[in-house]
Amino acid sequence: MAKTPKSATTNADVAFMRRVLLVVAIGAVILAIWALSDVLLLLFGSVLVAVMLRTTAAPLARHLSIDDRWALTLSGVLVASTLATVVWLLGPEIARQMHSVLEQLPTAFARITDALQLGSFTELLKGSSPGSSLGRLLSSVFSWSTTVIGALASLALVVFGGIYLAIDPTLYRQGFVKLVPPVLHPNVNNAVDDIAEALRRWLIGQAIAMVLVGGLTGIGLWAVGVPSPFALGFIAGLAEFVPIIGPIVAAVPALLIAGSQGLQTVLLAIAVFIAVQQVESNIITPLIADKMVAVPPALGLFAVVAMGVLFGPLGLLFGFPLTVAFDVAVRRLYVHDTLGEPVEIVGEPAAPTHSPTGHQ
Repeated sequence: MAKTPKSATTNADVAFMRRVLLVVAIGAVILAIWALSDVLLLLFGSVLVAVMLRTTAAPLARHLSIDDRWALTLSGVLVASTLATVVWLLGPEIARQMHSVLEQLPTAFARITDALQLGSFTELLKGSSPGSSLGRLLSSVFSWSTTVIGALASLALVVFGGIYLAIDPTLYRQGFVKLVPPVLHPNVNNAVDDIAEALRRWLIGQAIAMVLVGGLTGIGLWAVGVPSPFALGFIAGLAEFVPIIGPIVAAVPALLIAGSQGLQTVLLAIAVFIAVQQVESNIITPLIADKMVAVPPALGLFAVVAMGVLFGPLGLLFGFPLTVAFDVAVRRLYVHDTLGEPVEIVGEPAAPTHSPTGHQ
């Protein structure tokens, strides 16, 4: 019986070891991503800040014929000045009303839970089952939101990271693209362009919706006699950043506080939120449809909840824009470039291709 050559055995052992090391490396990368999930989500937040700054700077550079760096500086000054003006004009009143809201919420919630015999606030958040994923998510959201120093540190990291990304996006883009084989560089470049455009449109549309929904909610609650209406409108505007779930969450404190004024005020507050959502769905959204990216509502809802359950408050906060980015990446890299199917990408139909790399 012929013996297997020693060189062939050695080559087989080397190939086997390579496969083992590859599996171990992939596992290590997955574990690292999981361990650093909060940092990666904050990085994605910085990407959103960078997209916002570049979106504001682009028309300034075009109309004023100035360098990108100067346009970006002017963009940052304009954004900071706008926020400072809003804080100066509305900040003291909203702060006073927010303080009132925070004082009234525990009492209002305790009164309702006592009447309905639901148990304490903490027990209700945890849910009847100790392993309730949604209960843990809500509990973590409330505990995280009370950690002011941690929230401010995360915000500072996101803002400064976004500034660095906006100053020289090409540097980071090229580094990212080099992580894939050269033959796929054109496909990945196209996908990055599509994702940036999708996020730009989403941010513009969402900013408009947040301002209008917050303003309409505040005015509506003021009209029906709910205490601290503009603080509650401010909360509703911020919550609009998380589509679908945000408006529902924003209605909770308003209805709890309205409960202190009687059943009629509660019903009127419900009517306000329903009316605002109807205005958003039938008037605001159609008007800014060209500035937004369409994501199927069911996909958006479950993606946001899944991200929240997996990664906590940051996953809930960035779940929808991450879904937008992932949806565009799948359309470009898989449906279009790999399967060669015609598909709409960022509102524009892409021509079919016939090869896995996207070349005709």
